Amino acid sequence: MRHRTVVHSSGMPILRIPRRSRPSGRKLRVVIVGAGFSGIAMALAMKRAGRADEMLIVDAADEFGGTWRDNTYPGCACDVPSPVYSLEGEGSDWPRFFAEQPDILAYILRVVDKHGLRRYARLGTEITEQRWDPDTATWTLDTADGDTITADVVINAVGPLTKAVIPDLPGRDRFEGPAFHTAHWRHDVDLAGKRVGVIGTGASAVQIIPEIVDDVAALEVFQRTPSWVLPKPDRVFSSVERALLTRVPGAQWLVRTVTNQILEHGVWRMLERNRFASGNVRRAGLANIRKGISDPALRAAVTPTIEPGCKRILMSNTYYPALARDHVAVHPSGVAEVTPTGVVTADGDVVDLDVIVWGTGFDAHKFWAPMKVHGRDGLELGEVWRRASTAFNSVSAPGFPNTFFLLGPNSGTGHNSVVMVAEAQADYVVKAMDVLRDGTVDWVEPTVEATRAYADEMATRHEDLVWASGCGSWYLNDEGVNDVLYPGPVGHYQRRVADFDRSAHHLGRKGVVAPDEVAVPA
Repeated sequence: MRHRTVVHSSGMPILRIPRRSRPSGRKLRVVIVGAGFSGIAMALAMKRAGRADEMLIVDAADEFGGTWRDNTYPGCACDVPSPVYSLEGEGSDWPRFFAEQPDILAYILRVVDKHGLRRYARLGTEITEQRWDPDTATWTLDTADGDTITADVVINAVGPLTKAVIPDLPGRDRFEGPAFHTAHWRHDVDLAGKRVGVIGTGASAVQIIPEIVDDVAALEVFQRTPSWVLPKPDRVFSSVERALLTRVPGAQWLVRTVTNQILEHGVWRMLERNRFASGNVRRAGLANIRKGISDPALRAAVTPTIEPGCKRILMSNTYYPALARDHVAVHPSGVAEVTPTGVVTADGDVVDLDVIVWGTGFDAHKFWAPMKVHGRDGLELGEVWRRASTAFNSVSAPGFPNTFFLLGPNSGTGHNSVVMVAEAQADYVVKAMDVLRDGTVDWVEPTVEATRAYADEMATRHEDLVWASGCGSWYLNDEGVNDVLYPGPVGHYQRRVADFDRSAHHLGRKGVVAPDEVAVPA
């Protein structure tokens, strides 16, 4: 038996003993909904456990890749360093420190083909509804084409950045020119010589604006709240560096470990509202503004008043110089109304436009929508999670047996790679499924008590972090609850889910209902 040595976020090596290649016990029918990074992480975890023949990967799109398949806007790149934005044991010949979308998608597809995951996939299949049957202890999944799929276990790996949001502004549908979200970029629309409006100044807009500024006749940028934009410590790896990283044993592990430690113990300190760390970020952000913009009024308009990290920290060396161009205007009051020929700002300015680009992000709180998920006792996930999404260990919810969520509630990070979170969750789900294999248990679901305790801990931990400092962000839902991010370092979460706690779960047989009553929030 061969052993693999892997490394936790703590940087300490741990010995992983692989599961038997011919596992015993009950064979499960497992459906993985989503073919992005988290779905692939789940598939690889099942393959390591010798359970690949049990899984079916389903995705509405015709290809693997998730958000890196869907987002193809100009300048699309990752704001997490490449060494940690990769799957465990699946190193890559990254061309630069912060990988761009084509390279990330190519990496994902190489991993898929290397491990033969296509043979387990049913792509181009949209799941519209999931229903639990307590009498058979199975899930029935309805597809958009009228088919059904039966599963013993469902793993929802649809991810939080899939449902694009366009604000419901007055007149939004009256605009006569092309208007599209960054996640659905219209490559057939030629921006050359056009008056283009970019609504929103978040992560995608910061990447797009410098890429299109030379093509357009006029660029109108509509900003509500300026974010902190730091210099991006990006660099292209030389041919020598790439050779060393791919050919020297342990080189990628070393770079990954060092990068992870910087993020876990450096950037995380800022999120804890450490004065020294926050001060460094503030100084770097202000220096980036001064370097890129000379006009005092424009400097003032883009200078954040929020604490660093309250909104996601952005990185760019070209964003501020692009805003300073003569044919670019920044409107700091946001948009009040859309007209057939442009927009009206909150300050009453009328701005004529030929094209509107919505850089307004995603709904990270209802990541499963529009899919309906019906658990036991008539529970519907959207109703149960109406006020806030709550899952035990960020993975499973009372009332929904044998279903798990990857990168679901309180799974995100504001400082490190969610890929490592997804992998930890995938290994945890494999352990949970092992409970179902001995033939004495048909379903498993977390207790209400354990889930409430976890939710209370999440809320308490968030109170001391910068996300609770008062600014509005996509991390907070309509109730002001941060149900997106995990309030701790990635290593802390990895240790939490290293083992499956049977005592925090109800275990039962088909036809038997869990004793807990799951209340729908008022």
